[in-house]
Amino acid sequence: MSKFRIGPSTGSKSDQPTKPASVAEFAAGAALVQSQIGSRPPKPVRLNVDLDPETHRRLKMRAVENGITVAELVRALIGRELG
Repeated sequence: MSKFRIGPSTGSKSDQPTKPASVAEFAAGAALVQSQIGSRPPKPVRLNVDLDPETHRRLKMRAVENGITVAELVRALIGRELG
């Protein structure tokens, strides 16, 4: 038995998500899910990326050369790009 229960849809418009008013509102909503509201620290957000095998091999080799994991390398690259 699953611990997740999805109730029946009523089909009313109030069930439909509203469009964010701004980019900042969209980003804030994307970064914080309903279960994180309150005094708990925010959970990390998982990102999935499809890579061709050669790019993945090169990424993994670069991580090994630097003595870090692929995830650490990707986080560093993203951090460097976003400043």
